[in-house]
Amino acid sequence: MFTNKIYQSSPILVQNVLLSIRALIRQKLRENKECAKLTSELMTHDFDINALSSYQTKMQKKIINEATQNTEFYKTNAKEINDFSFIDKKTINENKDQFLSSKRNGPIIKGATSGTTGSPLTILQNMESVVIEQAFVNRMMAWAGFKDGDKRAWIRGDMIVPLNQKKAPFWRYSYFENMIMLSSFHMSQQHLSSYIKAMADFDAQIIQAYPSSIVTLAKYLDTNDLYYPGVLKSIVTSSESLAKEDKILVEKRFKCTVFDWYGLFERVAAIGSCEHGSYHILTDYSHVELIPAGESEEGKERAEIIGTNYNNSLYPLIRYKTGDHVILSDKTSCACGRVFPIVESIEGRVGDYLVAEDGQKVHILNHIPKGVNGLLGTQFIQKELMKIEVLVTCNSDFIDSERLKLITNIKERLGHKMEVTITVVNDFIRTKNGKMRQAICEF
Repeated sequence: MFTNKIYQSSPILVQNVLLSIRALIRQKLRENKECAKLTSELMTHDFDINALSSYQTKMQKKIINEATQNTEFYKTNAKEINDFSFIDKKTINENKDQFLSSKRNGPIIKGATSGTTGSPLTILQNMESVVIEQAFVNRMMAWAGFKDGDKRAWIRGDMIVPLNQKKAPFWRYSYFENMIMLSSFHMSQQHLSSYIKAMADFDAQIIQAYPSSIVTLAKYLDTNDLYYPGVLKSIVTSSESLAKEDKILVEKRFKCTVFDWYGLFERVAAIGSCEHGSYHILTDYSHVELIPAGESEEGKERAEIIGTNYNNSLYPLIRYKTGDHVILSDKTSCACGRVFPIVESIEGRVGDYLVAEDGQKVHILNHIPKGVNGLLGTQFIQKELMKIEVLVTCNSDFIDSERLKLITNIKERLGHKMEVTITVVNDFIRTKNGKMRQAICEF
């Protein structure tokens, strides 16, 4: 819709109306009686291990039966999830049609991952899957304190205003959702104060944002020793990795708790953080296996996420290797009381890596900018083995000595023979969905 010529050429008021009508239609399709019923059922799983276990057993049997009976790829006599072999993105791309169920009712929704690690992966869904996903979103929003009628700010991948627009406002309003929608594509340093003011003037109670967008605003506030001027219930982040230190900074400068959500378009895993900061694997969303994958830099156990989707009977995926990793936790329970398993943290998304001097892939880059004054954000670009360009947003404190410190940090992490170039920019390279990758490796 946002690239539609009618929308782009309309006055702002008309754009607001068009956004609102679009939202109303989406709401009618997604948030129906079935969604409300499932949302209520999901709420019972939070604190009742028996209800959760019963639901898991039911869903595992359902997905195995549907997959083995209705798809070419899974036509086996398998009865348990462990009877199936692992699959990955390559498997799906080479056998696309074989995953598609022969039972097709209603419209088919075609979607794709943003393709940040190569060619996009296309996944088909039915409306049932869309409604179920909405129910899980509803529960996550309830964790964050959302109530019907609350005002929200939305800073995600929607092209709210044309990319070439140079002046505010970079936001529009969705009236039926009680939401201000702000562009993540126009967040250069000179515009950040207007973003803060727009959300505060709207009196948003909850912010839903890409981590990179809300962290950019938090760093702006921190640099200027400011705090968000409004009162928020919470901030909900998703779709990108959120570093622990960034989460702490956002919570400090926005004076509220951040609820971070991990999910994939493949619908094979979901992890959500609670009000106590614990990351819970949502085991009623999918069947998740954690396969040992060595240790983190701190010597903690690391595991790859392998997922089986419960919620897309049109395109079932069993034992899908996500390429994403978690750090395991010693905690077996959380003060929040929820019965879902806990992991300590979610590591950088697949694709967010650089190749070091010794040829090893380095996924964890959050330590590189630490201790560098004046640095507001970084993005690493690598097009050949021994060369890295670092895009930075910064303030006047980023003087030559700080630039050298950043280069030193990079070389200590990736190799002392690495050729490093620093480029100051107003904003970072983003995917077509408005996401910002921490690292872009193109060879």
